[in-house]
Amino acid sequence: MDRDNANATRLRVNRIALIQQIDTQELIPKLIRAHIISPDHDVQYINQGTSRIDRARRLIDCLLKKHPDHANRPANWFLLFRSILLENQSVYNDLVTALDNTIIRAPNLTHSKSYLFTNRSNVSQVNEHQDGINQDSIQKTQQQQNNEPKKNLTTINNYQHHIKNIEFDRYVMNKVVIEGSFQKVIDNLTYHSQIPEHLFDQLSHSTNAYDHEQLYTEQKFFDNMCRIELLINLIKQEKSLSNQNIFDTEIIDLLLDDTLHQHHFYKYFFSLSSIYGIHYDQKFVYALKDSLNTQNNILNIVEKGFLLNQFLYNYGRYELCQQIIESIVQSLTKLVKQHNQKSIIWTYLFRGCCALVQTHNQSFQIQQAWARIEAANEIADTLKTTGIEIPNNEYAWFYSVISQTAYEDANFDACIQYSYKGLKLVDKNNHSLIIDLLCSLTHGLTSKWIMNKAQATALMTVQYAAKYCGRNSPKYIHALQQLVQYSNEFIQDPSSVELAQYTLDRARIVYGYESLTVAHCHRALSKSLINLASIANSRRKIQDPLFDDNFNYYPNITTKDLSSSEYLYHAHEAFRIAQDWFGVEDRIRLFPFKMSLAHALQAHISINLSDKNNTYFEDAMELLNDCLSIAQDIFGSMSFKVAQVHRLQSATYLSKKMYNEAERELNICLQIYKLCLPPNSFHYLVTNASLGLLYKQQQNYEQALISFQNIAESLGKFFFIIIQL
Repeated sequence: MDRDNANATRLRVNRIALIQQIDTQELIPKLIRAHIISPDHDVQYINQGTSRIDRARRLIDCLLKKHPDHANRPANWFLLFRSILLENQSVYNDLVTALDNTIIRAPNLTHSKSYLFTNRSNVSQVNEHQDGINQDSIQKTQQQQNNEPKKNLTTINNYQHHIKNIEFDRYVMNKVVIEGSFQKVIDNLTYHSQIPEHLFDQLSHSTNAYDHEQLYTEQKFFDNMCRIELLINLIKQEKSLSNQNIFDTEIIDLLLDDTLHQHHFYKYFFSLSSIYGIHYDQKFVYALKDSLNTQNNILNIVEKGFLLNQFLYNYGRYELCQQIIESIVQSLTKLVKQHNQKSIIWTYLFRGCCALVQTHNQSFQIQQAWARIEAANEIADTLKTTGIEIPNNEYAWFYSVISQTAYEDANFDACIQYSYKGLKLVDKNNHSLIIDLLCSLTHGLTSKWIMNKAQATALMTVQYAAKYCGRNSPKYIHALQQLVQYSNEFIQDPSSVELAQYTLDRARIVYGYESLTVAHCHRALSKSLINLASIANSRRKIQDPLFDDNFNYYPNITTKDLSSSEYLYHAHEAFRIAQDWFGVEDRIRLFPFKMSLAHALQAHISINLSDKNNTYFEDAMELLNDCLSIAQDIFGSMSFKVAQVHRLQSATYLSKKMYNEAERELNICLQIYKLCLPPNSFHYLVTNASLGLLYKQQQNYEQALISFQNIAESLGKFFFIIIQL
């Protein structure tokens, strides 16, 4: 008897009690959401009942009968039904206890497998294990079993005792794959995982094939989520498993290996930690550190550590990533000191330096990042002297993280240079790394205001990501974000808003929860709306079919159609999500989100001019003063980031017609740009132009003319150099 039939038998045995106690009006909506009954056929059949008892009877019939509408019914529907009953324990607790105590005593032990804990990789091992413990039962004929019921009952009880005490296999989980009398232990383990209904409905009603593919993958990951939660509960309940860790199970190994789809699990992982009040990401890190300190197969654990690092990096847990890599580097360094000079150890050390650079970039620890880059170069040089070469893909990743460091350090030339170096080395089938390098190149070209190349690269990156990774991939969202950045800098018309809105919508679907990527998409959309509200006429448009969703988010939009509440809303949403993710005290990682919110407040003051009590102005200046302090502490008082804060402060003062303060901030900005940027930098030229316009507003035409002449001279030298080249 399989699990489904066994659970159906439980319902039949307790049918009278179920009919007398259940409230169909309460249960039907929950059963529909769990896809246990169909909203059409089953609900219509149940509502035809003439009384409460009749409707309850019909509901039980729907649970027991198989209908074509039940094709999407989850395989663990009985556990879901049981959990739904337990939501109202005061009414259904006795009923659930009766269901739990109903043990089916005639399972076919030869062929039964646990749906929740068996997969293709362990079926053969499960069958072998079952054959070993049940061979006596297999040799008995049906007639012998009927003639010896008492002896058979004793045998089953012995099997149950034996199953509870078998040695725990942390990878195959043979502990829980046996059915029959042991099923009660599994069914008593409830879980709280819930399907994200809005996302699943959105995917199921979509007309896009790639959304349907994501729905199929989402369902598989939700099933794995339920398995993981049941494993957690089983480990907590069974004393024999008390010293085991969920991190050491096969299902976690499969999760870490599936780098293409593991982003679907982030929302469930976040929910799992919230439900139990336990940060399982931290538990994983502790388990890895313990393995590095206590086990002998260090290199295998190191490889798993790098997979965990990638998982948590994409999940946004940068501090944990730093702990992982530092522990790995310490373990590898011990091996080197023991005169273990295997080339793979040095390659792992090189990868460790690259991974640390990544985490330093996310924390704006630029000096530490450059130090790690230097250490990686020393390792590579040391290996060359011994005739060992770092693989090209490792070098390509190295150049990718260096380009990110250079971008954060406002060294845009180096950002472009290292992106090109990485693209020359990367394997043509490593699509993920190619997209990262193209995105870094777009970053650098956009910041250098090399507009034509930036646009061409951004478009190519989006098209490449759509072709090789799919439109439901995080890499596609990453590529779209770079195109939005370019559009916000140089296009600034309704198409920029549509593109930013499309990117936000796709990010919400791909991640399915309020991830950091979604927060950054809110920032980008806020900036697009600010630009559109500030500029009356569009200047250029991107003539390329980037997205195929036939929906116009802002049809025939004009400046007057936009309310400042829209860009303020998106800036606040980005800041809220970031605070939830990093915590309100993490000033460093909240820096870009504070800048976006301050920009939105400045735009609101500038466009609406209704801030009579200076509330928005004071909020904006408070944020900017905090950002200035952060930027000076991290990047130095004469850095590019500090200049950006001064420029936004100037715009905020100008919104209140405080010309002297605005002029002061612009002059500080220009002084910094002179030190950290070349004189023909467009950032310097645009800021100089803003200062000239400010002088013009003050009717200080002499100073305005000087500013414009400086711009003309810089442009003249720039074009003269280009002509010579």
